Amino acid sequence: MNHIFGCPMHYGVGAPGLINSLDYLQSFCPELDIDILPEITRPEENLSNLKHLNSVIASCSQIAESGYHALCKGESPLYITGDHSSAIGSVSAAGTYCEDLGLIWIDAHPDINTDKTTVTGNIHGMPVAALIGMGEQSLTRILSDKPKVKPSNIVMLGLRDIDPPEMAFLNKLHIRYYTWQQMATLGIQRCIDETLQYLSHLQNVHISFDIDVMDPAYLPGVSVPVPGGLLEEEAFTLMHQLLTGLPVISCDIVEFNKDYDISDRTATFARQMAHQILTDF
Repeated sequence: MNHIFGCPMHYGVGAPGLINSLDYLQSFCPELDIDILPEITRPEENLSNLKHLNSVIASCSQIAESGYHALCKGESPLYITGDHSSAIGSVSAAGTYCEDLGLIWIDAHPDINTDKTTVTGNIHGMPVAALIGMGEQSLTRILSDKPKVKPSNIVMLGLRDIDPPEMAFLNKLHIRYYTWQQMATLGIQRCIDETLQYLSHLQNVHISFDIDVMDPAYLPGVSVPVPGGLLEEEAFTLMHQLLTGLPVISCDIVEFNKDYDISDRTATFARQMAHQILTDF
């Protein structure tokens, strides 16, 4: 049975459009019946390299606890949230529930900065680092003190905006990744097949889908657009094969920002992607 959680996370990036985007999606696609968890606001210490740290921790902890309980009840959580810092919560739920989690990160950005390497201080650029146990310890210890995923169990797809320190981490940790340019050169089917083979030994996988992996020329409703990216047919093919080819136990759809959408194009895509995930789970 599926359970759809939502949380209007915006503190990880500070984009105000994310605050009401989930409510908009709820009205745009009421059939999804999203169980909305409120974003939690906490007093802050005004750290320039960890903006809104306490609020992000509180909100991610709530997501993690809700998702963990759903998994323990045999449910398959789908999280439709705001900024990608929310994945610290959703992946922590899956990584605490099972011992050896696989993570597929579909995103224009690898999100593997830490408080030491970040340029912006926005925590939505740090979730992968936190999930493998790097960086600010309060972000790595949600639900449990152990890392939630091993670098060797991660595949990233669609990258096209990688900070130099992030590239250094990807190479040092031997994280498997495919840039958008590599996917175009190799062909998306080869990248899918290699991902399925690479993670085939695992019993549990989480997929985190950031809408900014898509080409913003067609789907503009995201906070941090990057030129280029996947087309809709490619994204649905990718997700269908990953969902049906691997033991996926939970998923994210993140970063829909209605303030930048045009004619509900991105909202419609988010709705269709949610239905695809629910069908293929």
